[in-house]
Amino acid sequence: MVDGDIGRMLRSEAGNNPTVKMLGSLAQVLIFNPFHTVTVLLQVGYEPLPPTYRKPSIFFFSGGFYYPNIFKYMKYLTDKEGSRLVLYRGLTPRLGGVFITNSVRSEVLAAVPASTSKCPPEQIAHEVGRQCAATALAVITSHPLLVVTNRMIVSLIGGEEKYSTVISAISTIFGEEGLLGFYAGIVPHLLGEVSGKAIEVLIQEIVEKAELNKKLGLPAHADGKTSLPVSAIHGFLSYPLQLTTTIMTVNNCGLAVSDLPTVQGTQSSWIACIKALWNSGNIKRGSNLMFARKSADQTWHTPPSPPTSPDVEPLAEEVAAVVESPVEVPAAPTVAEVPDVPVVPEVPVVPEVPVVPEVSVVSECPDGKCELKPAATSE
Repeated sequence: MVDGDIGRMLRSEAGNNPTVKMLGSLAQVLIFNPFHTVTVLLQVGYEPLPPTYRKPSIFFFSGGFYYPNIFKYMKYLTDKEGSRLVLYRGLTPRLGGVFITNSVRSEVLAAVPASTSKCPPEQIAHEVGRQCAATALAVITSHPLLVVTNRMIVSLIGGEEKYSTVISAISTIFGEEGLLGFYAGIVPHLLGEVSGKAIEVLIQEIVEKAELNKKLGLPAHADGKTSLPVSAIHGFLSYPLQLTTTIMTVNNCGLAVSDLPTVQGTQSSWIACIKALWNSGNIKRGSNLMFARKSADQTWHTPPSPPTSPDVEPLAEEVAAVVESPVEVPAAPTVAEVPDVPVVPEVPVVPEVPVVPEVSVVSECPDGKCELKPAATSE
C-alpha cells in the first residue's frame, strides 16, 4: 500500500503493453516489500519502539512525541528475528496476488472494448465502468492471497508458527474458517479499490477530453494520460478503507494481533472497525512512515516486554522446577508394620497394714516426777 503510488506510476509509464506492466509490478513488489511489511505492522498498531520528544525543526514542524522512522523499525525487526529475511515475510503470496491482479485486469480490458461513442460524457462513463469492472474482478480473485500475506506478516508479533509458511497459512485458514476465511475484509477492499479507480479514471478522462495537458503545459504519457498525481489522490482518498481492510483480514484469526488495544472493538464488522479508527484518531495510522507524530488521544504505542537478565534466567528456571516438582511425603506405617511393644509385668498389690489406735496418756503426778501410766480402758 505504501508503494501503490509508485506502482501506478510505473504501470502508466509502461503504456498499454501488459507484459511490461506485469514485469514492472513484480519488480516493484520485490523492491518495496520491506516497506510493505512495516506498513502492515504499523496499520494493525504494532509499535514496539517508544516515541521520543522532538523539538520544533525543519522536519518536525511542531514539537511533540514522534515515533522512530521506518528504517529504525526495519532494524528492530531484523535484530529481533536475527535475519533480514523477516522483511520479506509474505513475499510469495504477494507476488502471486500481483500476478493474478494484472492478468485479470488485462483480460477484462481486452474483452470489453473502449467506447466508440462520439459523446464525451458517454465515453467517460463507459471508460469508468470498464476500468471499475476490471478492478472489481481483480480484487475478488486476488483477495485470498492478500489475506494469506497479511496474516503471515502479523504472525511476527506473537511468533505463531501456523502462519509461518504459505502452505501452513492456507491449511490453517481453510481448516479453521473454511472458504469464507479467505475473503475476510473483502468489502472494504472492494469499495476502496473500485471507488479509488473510479475517481482516478474520471479525473484522467476529464483532463484528456478537455485537453488540460496542453492548456496547463503538462507533459502527457505515452498512452495519452495526464501526468497529474491522480494516483496520489486515489491513495489519499482510499487509505481509510485500505487500513480497514488490513485490520479485518487479521481479525479473529487466533493470532496475538487480536489482543492489541488498537484492534479491540473492531471485530464485529468493517463498519464498526472504521468507526473505532475514526473515533480514536487512528484513521490515518501507518500512512506516515518517516515522521509519525503521536497525538494525545491516539491509541498506538505497544509497550515492549521487559528484558530478562541472563543471570536471573537460570535461577528462575531452578525455582520453577522446585515449585513444580512434587514433594514426596512418607506414607504412614500400617498396623502390620508397627513393631511389638514388650508387655510390662503387673506389680503385686501390697496388703493394707492395720492402723494401731493412739494411746492416750494420763499423768497422775502433778509435780511431774512420777512415771507415766497408760489410761485405764473400760471393758
